[in-house]
Amino acid sequence: MTKALVWAKELAYEEAVTRYDKARVARQFSRAADSYVKHDYLQRRVAEVLIEQLKPSPGPLLDLGCGPAHHAPKLARCAEQYVGVDIASAMLTKAQQNYPAGAWLGADMELLPFANASFSTLYSNLAMQWGNNLSQLLREWVRVLRPGGQLLCSTVLAGSMWPLGECFAQLDGQPHHNRWHSANGIRHQLAQLPGKFEVAERHFCIDYQTLRDMLGDLKGIGANYTVRDSQAGFSKTRLQRLTATMENYRTGSGKLELHWNIGLITGRKS
Repeated sequence: MTKALVWAKELAYEEAVTRYDKARVARQFSRAADSYVKHDYLQRRVAEVLIEQLKPSPGPLLDLGCGPAHHAPKLARCAEQYVGVDIASAMLTKAQQNYPAGAWLGADMELLPFANASFSTLYSNLAMQWGNNLSQLLREWVRVLRPGGQLLCSTVLAGSMWPLGECFAQLDGQPHHNRWHSANGIRHQLAQLPGKFEVAERHFCIDYQTLRDMLGDLKGIGANYTVRDSQAGFSKTRLQRLTATMENYRTGSGKLELHWNIGLITGRKS
């Protein structure tokens, strides 16, 4: 297969990534606002990696998909003003309680209500995967950046949630998780934008004692939303079958692992 055909096939996959009902996304994450901080192990680990690369910059910082804004104080120390945006109103309520000094706004990250070149830094931790149009999303994010402004964000990549997705597929032929973009698909979209941006792939693994703990984490952060209506719930029998299938992947140390392939996007607008 030629390189051109490989790209065409991959980009066709990127376009086929399932679309989200944003109202449902907002409700799902609002429901998780009270439980989020008890289950966001992955989010905290990825945030630590991103923040290490953050450079202090004069001007305001935009935190997209801020959630309860644990890291707002650290981010604010690298900017003149901190602005947090989230689609879930209950998350913004928590964020205001956690960091009263911030400015807060409810908005869709794909249709930002800001003028061109408004921010010197755009930060987003594990929110990009909830977008419906990657090209539009990235154009919007770069649009609100000032020339020379820094972009630091992370997203879930294809290949994540192993082996849980594989166990679902063994159970009923469906992976039961949302489809995510590949690193190459994101690189292709970034190459169309004014600036120099890089996409690094990094692996994270979260250990669990039981499948219930694993599913509880996903629900606790609101990440159990999928576009498949059949995902509404588990019968007792179905949960037992899934539990038995997952036991085949228990490690020698007695843990059940959930593996994540995370894309770390960094760069500056030209």
